[in-house]
Amino acid sequence: MAAVDRFFLLYREISRSCNFYIEALAIVGAWYTVRKCVSLAFDTYSMLRLHLIPKLGGEIDLVKRYGKWAVVTGSTDGIGKAYAEELAKRGINIILISRNKEKLEAVSRSISETYKVETDFIVADFSKGREPYPGIKEALKDREIGILVNNVGLFYPYPDYFTNLSEDMLWDMININIASANMMMHIVLPGMVERKKGAIVNVSSASCCQPTPMLTIYGASKLNCADVPQAIYTLVLGSKIGYAHAQATTVTKVVAKSSHYFT
Repeated sequence: MAAVDRFFLLYREISRSCNFYIEALAIVGAWYTVRKCVSLAFDTYSMLRLHLIPKLGGEIDLVKRYGKWAVVTGSTDGIGKAYAEELAKRGINIILISRNKEKLEAVSRSISETYKVETDFIVADFSKGREPYPGIKEALKDREIGILVNNVGLFYPYPDYFTNLSEDMLWDMININIASANMMMHIVLPGMVERKKGAIVNVSSASCCQPTPMLTIYGASKLNCADVPQAIYTLVLGSKIGYAHAQATTVTKVVAKSSHYFT
C-alpha cells in the first residue's frame, strides 16, 4: 500500500511539473489543426471552382473568351498534342509548332479532319537559338492568337551530375526550355494586351518546386516557366489575360522512347 501511495505522489508531482508543457503542446496542436482545416477548406474550394462550378455554369466559349487561334509548341506528341486536340475539340483553330515536318503534317491533318477546325503548322527547331523566331513572328502576325501553350521542352537522357553535362546540352536546355517560352510570350503577348484578352499556359514540371541535384538545369529551367508569367501577369492586370503553369509529372510517349526533346 505504501508503494502505491508513493507512486501516486510521484505521478501527481510529475503531472504538476508537466502541466505547462502539456498546455503548450495543446496550443501548438490546436494551431496546427486550425491551419490544416483552413488549408483543406481552400483546397476544397479550389477543386470545386476548377472542376465543378464551371460544369454547372455550362461550357465556356473559348473562342469568345480568348480568341480564334491557339498556338501549341512541341505539339506532335504527348502533352502538347493532347492540348492541341482538346482546344480543337472546343472550337479553337490550331497552329502547331515543332521541328518534324512529317509529324506536323500528320497531326495537323488529323486534328482538322476530326474536329472540323482550321489548322496550320510552323516548322521550327528551338535548339537553334534566335534562328526560328523571325519566321514564327512573321507567320503569326495576322492571326488573332488567343491561347499560347508553351510545351516544347528538353529533358536529360538520364539523370547526371551537373559537371558531366556537355556544353551542347547546357545550351540546348537554355534555348529550348527557357528561351522558347520567353520568346513565344514576347511574340504573342502584345496582341493579347491590345485585345485585352488571352491565355498563356506554360507546361512546367514538379521538379521546379525544389532543387533537383541530378536534374539541376532542367529543374531550374522549369522554374523559369513558372516565375516569368507571374511577373508578367502583374503588369497586365487590367486586361483579361490569364496564365497558368502546368506542373507535368507524367512521362510522355516521347520520353518512353528515350528521346529527350519533347516535340
